[in-house]
Amino acid sequence: MLITARHYETSRWVELELADGVIRAVRPGQGPDQFTSTDPWVAPAFWDIQLNGRWGFSFSSPELTVEQVMAIVRAQGALGTARLCPTLISAPAQDLLHGVGLIATACDQSPEISRMVLGIHLEGPFLSDREGYRGAHPKEALRDPDWGLFQELQAASGNRIVLLTMAPERPGSIEFIARAATSGVVVALGHTAADGETIDRAVRAGARLSTHLGNGIAAQLPRHPNPIWHQAARDELFASLIADGHHLDRATLRVLARAKGIANLILISDASPLAGLPPGTYGGWAVDPSGKIVVAGAPYLAGSNQGLETGLQMLMSTVPCSVAEAISTVTSNPARLLGLRWKPFEPGEPANLVVFHQPDPTGFLVHRTCVDGVWQEAAN
Repeated sequence: MLITARHYETSRWVELELADGVIRAVRPGQGPDQFTSTDPWVAPAFWDIQLNGRWGFSFSSPELTVEQVMAIVRAQGALGTARLCPTLISAPAQDLLHGVGLIATACDQSPEISRMVLGIHLEGPFLSDREGYRGAHPKEALRDPDWGLFQELQAASGNRIVLLTMAPERPGSIEFIARAATSGVVVALGHTAADGETIDRAVRAGARLSTHLGNGIAAQLPRHPNPIWHQAARDELFASLIADGHHLDRATLRVLARAKGIANLILISDASPLAGLPPGTYGGWAVDPSGKIVVAGAPYLAGSNQGLETGLQMLMSTVPCSVAEAISTVTSNPARLLGLRWKPFEPGEPANLVVFHQPDPTGFLVHRTCVDGVWQEAAN
């Protein structure tokens, strides 16, 4: 197969030759010099390091099945995503063991799923139990860091846990962070009420990411200092952001992006288990008519209903950046965070591509996605 489109970095026409799931050749392509809103563009497919489920299925649910894991993972291709971290939120230990074990089984049974899953992200259960800071995480599931439990989860996952979000103020956290970082797990700070000194100690111990910075925090804070500014000020920390139009207003998105710099910014979907469902109440969570997902009867957001395409649109229309810079937040930046290989558009590399259009200079509309050589049309 030959793909001719504008290169996302240079805007020049490029021709990609694909065969057997890999890129066979890359050469200059032919196309009109003048830009139009219908020109096809091609970029690497996205990496999403935080998604919790879809269609009512949660990676943290005791009812989760292998078939559901596979369906959720495969569905990401229609959203532009070829690589992802299934994310489990705080839950009883047996439910977490069930979830990581089924993800491991899905990877073992399917080479396709194994390729798409970068690793597992545990968002909890070692988070703040304070109201507001815990967000949608069930209070009864939150606990102090427990290295024995973590080792049990890591063993059940087949050593697939690569990212762990925790609150560094809980007793024993700093020692736990150092131990986890030494083991090769990327530690993130999130759902935390930590003061500046504790955040500094966590960074020195090895923490490398702020999970959905600006969210998972109390609605009312001291204007300064507070955990948002302390984390934004630490250059050692990447920051993941949920730019879905609900979690962060444009002014906050702009300020946080400027504070961290594009090179340290990672857009995440934080897709809720209710993603893809129509408005309504589903147990303890609800989808409102705008598409926002909340804890039923409460103002707390409970994940997003949007894919990374929406985040890219928000970022480019809010923060001055190029298409290539925006796409780095869902490709090369998460790869650097996780220490994983990322060499797009090179012969011999997997054919993981997004073909998109730019209806205007800050627009981004996914047309179709190639995941390891298999094409999917966009979900919208």
